[in-house]
Parts: sequence; structure tokens; C-alpha cells
Amino acid sequence: MKQRVTMKDIAKELNVSVNAVSLALNDKIGVGKETRNLIINKADEMGYFSEKKRYRKSLANKNICILIKAEYFMNSNFYAKVLLGVEEEAKKNGYEILINFTDELDRIPDCVKEGRVCGIISVGRISDKSLVELKKYGFPIVAADHSSLAEPTDCIISNNQLGSYRITRLLIDSGYRKIGFFGDLNYSMSIKERFFGYQEAIRSLPSISGYPDLCRYVLEYSVLENIEQFVIEQNIPRLIDQIRQIRQLPRAFVCSNDEAAIQLIHALRKLEYRVPSDLAVVGFDNTALSTAASPWLTTVNVPKELMGKSAVQRLIWRLSHLNEPLKNTVLNVDIVERNSVKKRTDGIADEGIQTL
Repeated sequence: MKQRVTMKDIAKELNVSVNAVSLALNDKIGVGKETRNLIINKADEMGYFSEKKRYRKSLANKNICILIKAEYFMNSNFYAKVLLGVEEEAKKNGYEILINFTDELDRIPDCVKEGRVCGIISVGRISDKSLVELKKYGFPIVAADHSSLAEPTDCIISNNQLGSYRITRLLIDSGYRKIGFFGDLNYSMSIKERFFGYQEAIRSLPSISGYPDLCRYVLEYSVLENIEQFVIEQNIPRLIDQIRQIRQLPRAFVCSNDEAAIQLIHALRKLEYRVPSDLAVVGFDNTALSTAASPWLTTVNVPKELMGKSAVQRLIWRLSHLNEPLKNTVLNVDIVERNSVKKRTDGIADEGIQTL
């Protein structure tokens, strides 16, 4: 029979007093933050909490559940930086993070079911269905880089509309008049917000008067659906198929993010178009990909680590202000100009391009 773990066993392992272990496990004053965390971690490692359920609150009070889709974690330079910010801020404040990968079944993590956390930070897109289920457990939830209209939470988002507006204006000021949007509007709220910013900038174009309405102009030059999964998979042939559905290519594309912009450049190169000589391409997020590409990508910088840190700060604040109103925290963005955009003074930017 397995011998039960005692406070004395934990104290012996760490070379501390039994009293210090007792204070830490009962969440009492008298031990420092580092010692408390060390004791709780060792107790958890030795299986103490599985035998002493009444002490689980001590463990829960120092744990934050992080929810993120596996594909975001594996493939995204953006979310790697967000998670770095989460980890740094959590550690600074004496919290541990428990990273859980969500899937299409939207399974609730065991740490949430068993009450081993004090709160939840969701990173990236999360379904309303998942938020409904998570809220049933009563933990504070902060969403990073996502906001839901149906199931609101505290959230930390970038100023998507402003960023997309400003980078579209940059293209207009550089002489471009035929400008399309390249992004999957069905994929996330962030992409919808970026599309809205692009549209607001397009409204100022003199050439828009040549179209019955803004919608006709946008549809003429844009790819707005069935592309995000091809971007994630780097499926260039399928992206080429989508590009060929545009009757007349624009002279510039505003992309939903850097990854979409990079894959678009690859697809255009396969079609024998040159960036920026033939078309300008701009991204969003300013990830490491933006300077690994050729040409280097003009993009919108999002403070990714700050987003992660702000999510932790908001969750910690929420833990002691449970009844206060929910809040959307919007982080400012700025434009990073590189060489995927060429200033046009030759009149070519006013013309479209026949699709090959």
C-alpha cells in the first residue's frame, strides 16, 4: 500500500520546518512568496493535494489556467510572444501557469474541473460555446486577442481598426488606388475589425466614385473567405486558386496578418508577379516572419508581450474585484515601414492587373 504523504515528508524534502509547510499549505502569513511557492509545488509533485482535498485552495490560489489552440502554439510567432508575456508577469507576481491546449471538441481542462486554478486566460480565438461552459465553473476569465459579442469577458485586444486604417492610408499616400483586402472574415473577430479599418480608409479614395458603392469596390479586388486554413497549412496551390478568382488584381493588398501576407507573396511569386514592383503587400502583427521574408514586410506592430502581461494583470485585479464591470483593454499599435511597399509616381498604381 502506498504510504500517505505528510507535512513532515514535504519539510524533509525541502529542509524547512513543518510549521513553514503548514503556513504555506493553509495560505497563512509567516512565509515568503518564494518559499510558499516552493512548498506548494513540492506538495503537488509528491501527490499531497490528491490526498488532502481541503488544501487544494492553496494550490489553486497560485495557478492560472492558460487556454490556447494547439495550432496557435505550434505555428504562430504572434502567440509565442503573448505567452512569453503571460509567463513573465505571472512569475513576477508569484503565480504558476498551467498551459492547456484546446481542440475542436472544446474540452474543459481537468485543472478547471477539479478547481486547481484561481482564474483562466484564453489566448486567441475561443468559441462562444466554450466560454459558456467555462463560465459554469465560476472562475474569472480574461481573453487575450479575442472579444466575444455573445459571451463577454474581460479582454485584452490590439487596436485592430486603427492599425488597418493607418496601413491602408499609407498605401493611399504612397500612390495606390486599387487596394484589396486579403483575409478570412469568417475566422476571427480580429480579422473583421481589421477589415473594417481597411474599409474606412478606402472610403476616402477619389476613385471610389467610379463604383456604385464601397461594397462593389471591395469585392472587385479582395479575397475574403476560404483562405485562413490554407495560410496555416502553407498550401500555396489552393491560395493561387483563390487569387485567380479575382477578375482583376489590385495594385496592393492589405493582409489580415503577417502569415497571410507572407503566403500571399509566395503565391504571387508563383504567378510571376513581383513585390513591390508589380504589387505592394502589407501585413499585421510585426512577427519574426516579417523580416524573414523577401522583401521585408511593411506591417502593423502589435505589443504582443504587453498583451500577455496585461492579461495577467487584469486577471489578478479581477480576483479581488469580482463584481466590477467587465472591461475591454485596447492596446495601441504603430506602423513599421519596410520594403514591401514602393511609392508610386508612375500612374501604374491607378491600374488593375489582369489575373493570369
